[in-house]
Amino acid sequence: MPRCRAVLLAVLTLAFSAGAASLVSTQVPPRPQSDTNDAVYWCPMHPDQRSATPGLCPICRMPLVKMPPPKFATYPVDLRATPTTNGVRLRLTVKAPGSNAIVRRFTVVHERPMHLFVVGDGLQFFAHEHPTQQADGVFMLDLALPRPGPYMAIAEFLPEQGTAQLFQQVFTTGAATDTAPAPPVDVTPKVVDGMRVSLDLSSLKTGQASTLVARVEDAASGAEVTDLEPYLGARAHMLIVAADLTEAIHAHPDDDPAPGLRFTPIIPRVGRYKLWIQVQRRGVVSRVPFVIELS
Repeated sequence: MPRCRAVLLAVLTLAFSAGAASLVSTQVPPRPQSDTNDAVYWCPMHPDQRSATPGLCPICRMPLVKMPPPKFATYPVDLRATPTTNGVRLRLTVKAPGSNAIVRRFTVVHERPMHLFVVGDGLQFFAHEHPTQQADGVFMLDLALPRPGPYMAIAEFLPEQGTAQLFQQVFTTGAATDTAPAPPVDVTPKVVDGMRVSLDLSSLKTGQASTLVARVEDAASGAEVTDLEPYLGARAHMLIVAADLTEAIHAHPDDDPAPGLRFTPIIPRVGRYKLWIQVQRRGVVSRVPFVIELS
């Protein structure tokens, strides 16, 4: 079977005025399918991978989830950030489109009902957390931060009978939001936890699904690392954030037998981006950062 590449992208652009922010989202729809009222099985991360019977996604190997015909709508999120003595308390309330009722039921994706990324401090700070859902349906997380200032929260979730959502919003813990200088480009190979990780950006383009390959080798022998363990239901996770905090892309590698981790993100425009790759080996979760420039 030829390898299929399907990418779900939610790009949210944040525009600030005096004390207010507006949020605009776009979403790539799945391929049309035949009209039917019967539920089908489909991948939460690659919604154009569907089947009439249970199975695994051919791209990420996640179990297909039984879903009714989807209604593509944006679920509003009310984010409240309260500064604490060493960081921030985040409360995220997911609302149903139209009714504004609190959404309480979510499909578990990559072992959690909600994934939350927080980045900031000149893009030096990175956290991949999983807020706890309270009895009232609100998700809550207490997070330690290196210093007061502006940070970006990126939440990913899948409401039951809904579609995959990616919510993005900047918050501040006291310091004014400012335009921090972009971090310098850094694509040099990194040695982390006994692994040497390098990037192949030769096929990466903007405005379309294209390939970014991360090669993982043993730092001592130079041999390809073949014993990566699943981390949160995937071979790896990658978060890409624009230097000006306007776009964020969360991606997972394709199920490809070729050497390296092959990601197919859709990066919307030229510019500078910081990316973090997370992998697990021998029970240790490693985070590898790079800064790339696309022109």
